[in-house]
Amino acid sequence: MSSNFDKSIKFNNNKPIVICIDDEVTVLDSLKIELKKALGDKYIIETAEGGEDALELMQDLITEGCQVALVLSDYIMPDIKGDEVLQRIHKMSPDTLKIMLTGQANLDAVGDAIKYSRLYRYVPKPWQSEDLKLTVVEALHSYLQDQKVIQQRKQLEIMNQKLQELTRNQAKIIAEQTAELKEINAELKAANTKLKEANEELEQLAILDPLLPIANRRRFDEYLKQEWARMCRERRYLSLILADVDYFKQYNDKYGHQAGDRCLIAIAKTIQKSLRRPADLVCRYGGEELVIVLPNTNPDGAIKVAETIQEEIALLKIPHFRSKISDYVTISMGLASMIPIKGVSPSMLINVADKSLYQAKNNGRNCFLLEVI
Repeated sequence: MSSNFDKSIKFNNNKPIVICIDDEVTVLDSLKIELKKALGDKYIIETAEGGEDALELMQDLITEGCQVALVLSDYIMPDIKGDEVLQRIHKMSPDTLKIMLTGQANLDAVGDAIKYSRLYRYVPKPWQSEDLKLTVVEALHSYLQDQKVIQQRKQLEIMNQKLQELTRNQAKIIAEQTAELKEINAELKAANTKLKEANEELEQLAILDPLLPIANRRRFDEYLKQEWARMCRERRYLSLILADVDYFKQYNDKYGHQAGDRCLIAIAKTIQKSLRRPADLVCRYGGEELVIVLPNTNPDGAIKVAETIQEEIALLKIPHFRSKISDYVTISMGLASMIPIKGVSPSMLINVADKSLYQAKNNGRNCFLLEVI
């Protein structure tokens, strides 16, 4: 099977590239159409009809110095399964984000992809068009943020090298001219101020969502892993709430995306205000989904938090005339609670909360469902 890589890309390799991998041509065509709608001309979309084709394409792109931002791969393919393809791509390009797109992946395969290839997300097939586009746009935004962080780190290294050079020359300058010493000290002070500001900006970029006034997905992953280990040591409950705005697509269709952004910001602030303890953390999970980590919180405590959140959001009275269950914006929540066990992945808690959220939606929305593990 031959690579679909267009060699002319080497003359235009400033655009990031998205690779779609599937052994069905119709699926690749559908994916390309969906992604073209979501991304426009800001990215180059390449396709590969199988694992071997994808690896050859990836090697060609790397050789040409192209920037591969995202890979979407099917799981069941005749030559190489998706999780192995993503692992090998990860070794070739660790910064490239990966999404597994299939209806037949098992939890072990997803777990291996998360562990060995830093899988960004698993999207089931057949996919929901809006969910797929939101996921890809968010993943590419995350990739560009990562690249910005890398560039800032390089700039910080250059600044540090300049500071070191100034420090080495300082003794000589003191002996030669006192006046020059004052000037250099002023430069050092200004450089240190810029360095501090850059570090603060870097820290904010690393943990905050670019739209909502809450932590981002990266911070959630780090915090859940940290609190999972702590609750495992202390043998205490760790609870998780996965919240989704009901009929949010219809809200955007009715009121526009800017109003949708304002709605999400209001809900995020309300949930943040509803949390009483410093250890409780609300993060953006993806799209209109928010996730709340509740360390040292048993099932009854998780229910109380969910009830408080529902009451506070009801008080907002954000109009939603496209909702099928209320004249105002509501949310559905999936709750999961357990005492972490050594050797078990925190993703287990996420999966259970996700299933609870799915069931809450099936039960009519504007409600929550708890499962204790």
